[in-house]
Parts: sequence; C-alpha cells; structure tokens
Amino acid sequence: MELEGQKAIEWYWQHKKWKRRWAQLFQFLALFLTASAGLVPILLQVLTNFKVNTAWMPKDSGPLAAVFVGIAAALLGLDKAFGFSSGWVRYVLTATSMTKLLEEFRMDWIALSAVSAVPPTADQQSARIQRAKQFVSTIQGMVEQETKDWATEFQSNIAQMEKDLKVQLDTLKAQVDKAAKDKEVASKPGAIELTVTNADKTDGFSFDVVLEGQSGKSTDSVSNAMVWTRINVVPGQYKIGINAKSKGNLIATSTVITVNPGETAKPSVTLPI
Repeated sequence: MELEGQKAIEWYWQHKKWKRRWAQLFQFLALFLTASAGLVPILLQVLTNFKVNTAWMPKDSGPLAAVFVGIAAALLGLDKAFGFSSGWVRYVLTATSMTKLLEEFRMDWIALSAVSAVPPTADQQSARIQRAKQFVSTIQGMVEQETKDWATEFQSNIAQMEKDLKVQLDTLKAQVDKAAKDKEVASKPGAIELTVTNADKTDGFSFDVVLEGQSGKSTDSVSNAMVWTRINVVPGQYKIGINAKSKGNLIATSTVITVNPGETAKPSVTLPI
C-alpha cells in the first residue's frame, strides 16, 4: 500500500515538470511580447531622435505592436485551453496532499505496530487492515478527484474557446459583409448635371464640355441647351472645362467637382462673356 502511494506521488511530481515548463514558457513569451508592444513605438522615437538609421524598421509601429499583443493573447489562450498553468498547480497540490497523507499513514502504522502483540491479535490485524484500506481509498479518491477536476476544466475551456471562436467568426463575417457592402456602395456610379447659366449668349447657342478624371479625358458638344449631363460616372474628383465663342472670341472657364457614389453632382458655371 505504501509503495502504491509513493508511486502516485512520484507520478504527479514527475508529470508536473512538463506542465511547469510549458506554462512558464507561455507566460514569459506573453509578458515579453506585451512589453515589446509598448516599447516598440518608444524605441522607434528614440532611434529617430538620435538620428539612427531606421530604414529597416516600419514607419508605423502600430500594426507591429498589434501583432505582438495578438500573439501574446493567443499564447495565454493556449495556456488556458490546455491547462498548463492550472494543471501545474493542481499536480503540485495533489502531490503535496498525498505526501502528507503518506506520512500520516506511516506514523499511524508505527503506532499500531507498537501496541500490537507478537503475533498480533485478530482485532489488531483488523485495525491495521482498516487503516491500510483507508489510506488506499483516500489516495484513489484524490486521484479520481484530480482527474474529474481536469476533465471539468478541459471541457469548460473547450466550450469557452468554441464560444469565443464563434464570436470572432461572427465578428469577422460582419466585418467582411460590411466591407463588401461599403465597396459596393463606394463603386455605385453617379451622374453629373452641369448648368451653364449664360450659354444662350454664346455664338450659335453652343459650347464644348471637356471632362477630365481618373477614367481619362472626353469632350462633348452641346447646342441649344444650357444643361449638359453625363450618367454612369465613376465616383471621384473631376475637372470640367467649358469652351465657347462669344462674338467670335474664344472664352473658357472650368470647375472641379466631386461625384459621390449614387449621387448626381449639379455644378453651375457662368462663362466670362
């Protein structure tokens, strides 16, 4: 019985080592990365102040700091999910309790042996057997309880991890959907409705419109109208030039407009007549 108890104690002391190593590694890396995330912007500023060449470093330290923090959070999540830190503590507590229990059993066994006759009576043998049975039962109960605690913790961590993962996936899906919707809205074509307030005073009641933008340059001629329109215009900034003749002289003016997605820009210009 004593040998079985000693084996159980040694098992817990032996197996707590690798849990301790993983727990300490994850905790150290998480602490180091978190600290680095805060120090990177400061380091970049210090190097810049001392005119050290920082071409090898990113100009914006924000994304790098975010990566460090993200990795640190992932390490802590792995530690929690697989129970390295909690398992280490649980193994130490169980092994310590078993060691105390073994010492108590040894002392009780010595005490029972001291008062026993040679050979021991039936009652004395029964007392020894009962004490050994109690010791073995307690040891097995501690192992069983530790196993139950591990299973409960593992299931709880997995359930929480699945819950967190679902939340993250839902958030990511919402962000992707929003980005797609924003892109669709941003790419929705607009229109231009240009009014030349004094077009009727031009020679022949006509003028030319030169539209310049990201899609290139185009020219339209307008006659007997004060309004020029263009549909299916890609959103963005455009320059509109208006050329005409008045009493045989070339006159011109221009304006810059912004076409918003799905909207009609309605600029109004007056020729210098």
